[in-house]
Amino acid sequence: MKKKTVIILCSMAAVFGLFSSLFVDWPVDFSDAGGDISKASRFSREMESEKLTNMEELLKNDSAFKDGIVVAQVVMQTRAVQFGSLVDMSNEVAGNIPAFAEVLKEMNATREMVNNVTNTLTESANKLNAALGGEECSDLEQTTINASLAYVNLQQQNKLANSFIDTTDKYLETAQGDDRLKFVRDQWVDYQKMTAALEDDKAAAEALAKKGNLLSGEKTLAAIADFGIANQVAMVNSAFMTKNTGVDGSLANALPEGALEGVFTRMRNAAEVYSNQADAMNNQTKVVKFNQQVIDALNQAIIVANQHATVNQQAKVNQQAKVNQQATLALKKGGGPVVFNQTVDMMASTNVMRAYQSVMSNSKIVKQTQAGGLCNQVNEVIKSTCAGNRAELTIIDGGGN
Repeated sequence: MKKKTVIILCSMAAVFGLFSSLFVDWPVDFSDAGGDISKASRFSREMESEKLTNMEELLKNDSAFKDGIVVAQVVMQTRAVQFGSLVDMSNEVAGNIPAFAEVLKEMNATREMVNNVTNTLTESANKLNAALGGEECSDLEQTTINASLAYVNLQQQNKLANSFIDTTDKYLETAQGDDRLKFVRDQWVDYQKMTAALEDDKAAAEALAKKGNLLSGEKTLAAIADFGIANQVAMVNSAFMTKNTGVDGSLANALPEGALEGVFTRMRNAAEVYSNQADAMNNQTKVVKFNQQVIDALNQAIIVANQHATVNQQAKVNQQAKVNQQATLALKKGGGPVVFNQTVDMMASTNVMRAYQSVMSNSKIVKQTQAGGLCNQVNEVIKSTCAGNRAELTIIDGGGN
């Protein structure tokens, strides 16, 4: 009996050490996990006694749990799509510049892994979407844990964002550089601002603030218009998410109050229509309709920004900011069908996205967002779920009352 107790205690200590390594920078290699995130399953089996259980009931009866899971899902999925899209855009704008060869080589080596992570998060979103709609979902807990672990795996690649930013800044010391390159650099800065906020890394946040953005709001809108539809949607999604979590972002700042929300809502509605169209409809026709709605939404946002431009600004939004009227899925170089499907799948998770927007309209959450406390809360939900534990979004009055 004594021997059995010792074995159990040793096993518990080993498992605790493995989980702790996720959050205390102990060296654990996720790279061997493979596309299906196989280590997630092993984690869950080893910790079955503490596994997140009865998730469908929690979603129905525990609003704090549901809010935390919904916001965490949207944050993780948005950032995964954003990362992959920015890798594609980085290749598009810097693929022919020798100074970027090394960082692009490293980025491209992660592309398959990024897609695997995004696919895992898409599966989690589909399960969560069904559960929020009242459907029974097998493996809901395991799928949710897998998604969190996949996202943690992706975050180990964030150093590539810093590499691209630093490479761009060094390159621009002696070269002119075009606005498309500067736009992608600024979007990587925004991505890392969100990383710093989630991890409550004040030193990183200050360093990124000093780096600043290279493009004005007018030039930011002009630059995004010159990328493919899929990339545009991914960037707008990211801007909407970062703004809702209280993080400063160049694209969100480029649009006046209400314009970003309006374009996001129109894109989400377009994605729902796209996904709900009969399978018999020609896919290219569906794509053309979706793209045209995105074009109209972005152009309307640009018009609004133009109307709000002040006399003191050097110029209103440049006319070239009118979104290119391309109405096919064929993109110039990067993006393409992969990013297109990922962005549409995410926005078409109707129950998840509506629940997310409902959570973010909560006045207490708005106050907490303004106080900078929401991002760290979301990160704690992700870490707890990663370990197979139940987590809740603890709402406090961010106004100091």
